[in-house]
Amino acid sequence: MNTTKIFTTEIQLLFRNNKPLIIASIFLLGGLIAFGQIGYIVTAVLMLVIHGFRKSTLDELGLSKPKSWLKTIGLGFVLTIALMAIVLLLINPLIFELFPPETKDISRFSAIKENIGLLILSIISAWVLAGFAEELIWRGYIMTQIAVLLGGTRLSWVISLLISSTAFGLLHFYQGPVGIVQTGVVGLLLGIIFILNGKRSLWLNCIVHGLINTISMVSIYMGAV
Repeated sequence: MNTTKIFTTEIQLLFRNNKPLIIASIFLLGGLIAFGQIGYIVTAVLMLVIHGFRKSTLDELGLSKPKSWLKTIGLGFVLTIALMAIVLLLINPLIFELFPPETKDISRFSAIKENIGLLILSIISAWVLAGFAEELIWRGYIMTQIAVLLGGTRLSWVISLLISSTAFGLLHFYQGPVGIVQTGVVGLLLGIIFILNGKRSLWLNCIVHGLINTISMVSIYMGAV
């Protein structure tokens, strides 16, 4: 075995078995997300580099191919409707008991209103950065790695789900208290979908997340929110 191969093997073992390093990578990736879209791009690239060092499979990345794309897409539409119904009919009334609806700040997206060009760009961004990158980072890496660090038991997945969805909501602080709680709940529901789907495929999550953001962007464009 040559020196290069020995070094490469040691790097792989370091990234697979060094818990402090894994914890550090979770905080690093989570911190970079706070820098917005650029942060997500850098985070996604770094995460893929880390997985490259670890020689991870597509399954470990949450990117295993669905048995049926048609069924996955169809189920994605159904779950999107169900998830939005839960938020609109059950969660929002509870949130509005604590915070007035007007405390949700969507000023960051106000330029989309009646601007079809910006709407199209926003929808593309929503699918690439939110639908794919956010799911890959939050559910595919952060939530999964926290659960693994805690032992990979059912309880560890529950704890990881709560930690990651809370952090997911807090990082949407720019939307105000209502937005924080709403996105936290959505993160929780997306985490549940990932777990119930076998923790191996993020594609269903990507579809649901992308559809939710598309509906939100169209609603802003039409002045419905």
